[in-house]
Amino acid sequence: MNIVLQYSPVAIFLIMLGVGMNVSIKNFTEVFRNVKVLLAGLLLQMVMLPIIGFLFAIFSPIDLVLKLGIILITCVPSSVTSNYITKLINGNVALSVSLTSITACFSFITIPFILLIVAPVAIDGGSIFQELNFIKMSLGLLMITTVPVLAGMIVNIRFSAFVEKINNFYSFFSLFLFALIIIAAWFSEWDVIIGLYKSIGLLVTTLALAVLIISYIFVNLFNLNVANKKAIIVESFIQNAAMAIIVGGVVFGAESGYLAVAALYALLQYKILLFLWATNQFFKKLNKSLT
Repeated sequence: MNIVLQYSPVAIFLIMLGVGMNVSIKNFTEVFRNVKVLLAGLLLQMVMLPIIGFLFAIFSPIDLVLKLGIILITCVPSSVTSNYITKLINGNVALSVSLTSITACFSFITIPFILLIVAPVAIDGGSIFQELNFIKMSLGLLMITTVPVLAGMIVNIRFSAFVEKINNFYSFFSLFLFALIIIAAWFSEWDVIIGLYKSIGLLVTTLALAVLIISYIFVNLFNLNVANKKAIIVESFIQNAAMAIIVGGVVFGAESGYLAVAALYALLQYKILLFLWATNQFFKKLNKSLT
């Protein structure tokens, strides 16, 4: 796993660079025309999700390591794959990309704040939290998330023709790097993950379903169109497990269980989405056959 942790920050940098290159002035112009939609998405992603994570961590009868793993997976920004999924289900892609980039840009503040300021108050972490450094963690996240996203945006603005030419290739390349980190974590933590799948698989599944259900209820409190609702729900549900793996490994150490929780959630979130998509397709076909 040490090899994965050594090169993963570079991979995340390249992935976040791709996120930035997908953001244009037009994206932000479209999104900021309706500030309520943007604020709803950010509130759900940056406030409601960590609260859900803390509630599960506080009230679940599990080890401290697993509690922190749950908190970690709910405080990272959305994954790069959320933009592609939003596009597939006819959601607001501009909103999706904007939310991904904004949450990634602010993650150098939000993640250290949640892990180092809020978490020690909510759960008894003792020696684990005492060894962590807010500034060091913030600077590290700044370099692998915020800087590449902003750099990608500048590249897209100044060299839009070039970005358009390489966009398809770079999108595939980003997805490949993202999958590589998850797969590497799976193989390196295989024994731990198999054990966790049996012991807390139901808990993590419940967590993922709770995020999905609460996200659905939350967006319906606002007067949003269907495309915006889809984008916000996907953004809140698809968490950046690759970043959680890197942050957990670098901050808390490899082979500690944090990585396994993130890898387990990564698998389950896509399983749930695939199941929901297949169920939706089935009922669509059934409805057509009956009419």
